[in-house]
Amino acid sequence: MAKTMFIDSTKCMACRGCEVACKNWNDLEADIQPFNGSYQTKEDFATQTYTVVKMTEVVKDGRVDWIFGKRQCMHCTEAACIMVCPQNAIQRSPAGAVYINQEMCIGCGYCTQNCPFEVPRVDPVSHKCSKCSLCVSRVENGLTPACSKTCPTGAIQFGERRDMEVAAHKRLAVVKRSYPNATIYGNEEAGGTVLYILTEDPSVYGLPPHGTQVPWQVKFWQNFARPVGNIALGGTLVLLLVAAWFNFVQKPKDPPVHVEGGVK
Repeated sequence: MAKTMFIDSTKCMACRGCEVACKNWNDLEADIQPFNGSYQTKEDFATQTYTVVKMTEVVKDGRVDWIFGKRQCMHCTEAACIMVCPQNAIQRSPAGAVYINQEMCIGCGYCTQNCPFEVPRVDPVSHKCSKCSLCVSRVENGLTPACSKTCPTGAIQFGERRDMEVAAHKRLAVVKRSYPNATIYGNEEAGGTVLYILTEDPSVYGLPPHGTQVPWQVKFWQNFARPVGNIALGGTLVLLLVAAWFNFVQKPKDPPVHVEGGVK
């Protein structure tokens, strides 16, 4: 059954408990970075950082306001990373999680280049790509992702897709009383595996614009160029095999040699 993670940015207090829980569960090393003058300790995703809490100051009506938002893989229902992976190393679980099979990954970086949300990262040492897996092993064993289990304010919820969609719309009606421009993000953009309530433009949270879709070039590759290429490759191999067979079967025999006393 398809699952959904619902992230309510209005409840996020930037405690970064989700970042810690993510690292603990996935056994990720600390990614210590120098202080850059911001309370946000992680600038972006990295091979050892699957979850990032964005912290942005905005000025509205002369008042400074903090905007917090958890970023992670969107686990798109139409995932560009799955479409472009030449090794089929990126797979989808029955619950909707998009995860990377590390044994099959060759670190080509195609997923990194084509993800509309700029999520996957290739490790320069191991030459393997990594990202949030939506804690696929936990979910398959009846648990919730580590980040949602840890969140102290209930900003991160996880459950059946229909239930989370209903919860998101109910919450949006309440949030709009204080933030008239609040929106739900992720349903149209990524298919609903991860939903957000945003009070500001998506760019404030480090997200692409509303309505972002898989690039047409990726769809062209997946739906036309790749199948045609596979057919052409298969046809070429068949022709080579047929040619080799004919060459072997119909190979002309050496003509008889006439010698004194008979034919040799």
